[in-house]
Amino acid sequence: MSEPTSHKTKGIVDHLFRNEAGKMTAILIRLFGFNKAELAEDIVQETFISAMKNWPLKGKPENPSAWLMQVAKNKAINVLKRDQLIQSKESDIEPYPSAEEVDRIFLDHEITDSQLRMLFTCCYQEIKPREQVMLILNILGGLNTAEIGSALLLTPEAVKKAIFRAKNKVRKRHQKLPVITKQDISEKYEVVLTAIYLIFNEGYRTSFSDTIVNDELCLTALRLAHLMLNLKGINAGEVHALLSLIYFNIARFEARKEGSEMVDLKTQDRNKWDAGLISKGFHHLEKSRSSFRLSHYHLESSIASVHCSAQNFEETDWQLISRYYKMLLEIKSSPIIQINYATAVSYWEGPEVGLRNLDKIEYSLAKEKKYLLSAAIAEMNARLENFGLAKSYYLVASDQANSKPDIEYLLKKAAECDRKSFSKN
Repeated sequence: MSEPTSHKTKGIVDHLFRNEAGKMTAILIRLFGFNKAELAEDIVQETFISAMKNWPLKGKPENPSAWLMQVAKNKAINVLKRDQLIQSKESDIEPYPSAEEVDRIFLDHEITDSQLRMLFTCCYQEIKPREQVMLILNILGGLNTAEIGSALLLTPEAVKKAIFRAKNKVRKRHQKLPVITKQDISEKYEVVLTAIYLIFNEGYRTSFSDTIVNDELCLTALRLAHLMLNLKGINAGEVHALLSLIYFNIARFEARKEGSEMVDLKTQDRNKWDAGLISKGFHHLEKSRSSFRLSHYHLESSIASVHCSAQNFEETDWQLISRYYKMLLEIKSSPIIQINYATAVSYWEGPEVGLRNLDKIEYSLAKEKKYLLSAAIAEMNARLENFGLAKSYYLVASDQANSKPDIEYLLKKAAECDRKSFSKN
């Protein structure tokens, strides 16, 4: 195997792992039960190892996804055959599915069903929201403990323990992957949407990672949100609103960074915004109007749509954005939303008004988010040409921030204030 070929194959397999591992794991857990989740994960790993070994020699198959599914299915059937003897001797063991049943479960619509079952199972009410997110990322997102830890600022060991606890809670409740009932949809779909939303936020607005955007988390959230549209009896309008929000934001991925540096909205090259993804955002925003209630997903998506509609920063309709943020505060009040509202108002009515709104914010921000308030105060003071005060707040914000891109950006802004102050004097 030549090095270039090996490297190329690894890249292809890594990409497919992100897209296919979760599907395969969900199907296999459905086959073997949650008490054998590790067996399912082992089969998935073996399947991708087979791809790494075979594809450089025989060439990549025409349909790699189908090839992987077939190999996983064959390995599952071999395990079932191996266990037949044990089952014949242990009458109290529930029989595994037959080969015919395995074939049925690997049909496309059943693959979708298996993922949805897994998604709802991961959102079991006795599992903490953060553990739900970790479980979903691990099982359906194909992320390992180190990757999850990096995204959530946790050690791989801490993630491993949390996932172990979460799986045990599920095992105690469900041996098999349960069918989603009308009651599950009624009681859990909002919890599931929240988990998907949290995954997206961790990817797009991470406070800890050394990367500006965690593409894998964002794309996992996008895939899972699309899955939800396969369910009957849900408020599809809310799902469309969430999808719209995700599309509007991922459309601006490339413009948010210049090399390893973060680029703020004001100076982003809007030619780098993906028009096709923005169009999908508007499509889902239109579909979201079928909702029987206004959710925070609708309002956040509407805010993003205003940004995506503006030809440049100066033409942004800040009055409308301020109105949306005010409505959002009535639905979902939080210090972060208050900061965003104050920022929007500052561009509509002036930075003095924005600062007065920031004064109203209680110091109830989580430690890792305090830099956002300091940065907002700094930015508004810089616009008022209070460069010395602005620099001080930028430096405070850089001390409070956790991610390397945030720290570097804030220090850069502090240096700009220095230069402007010198020029002014």
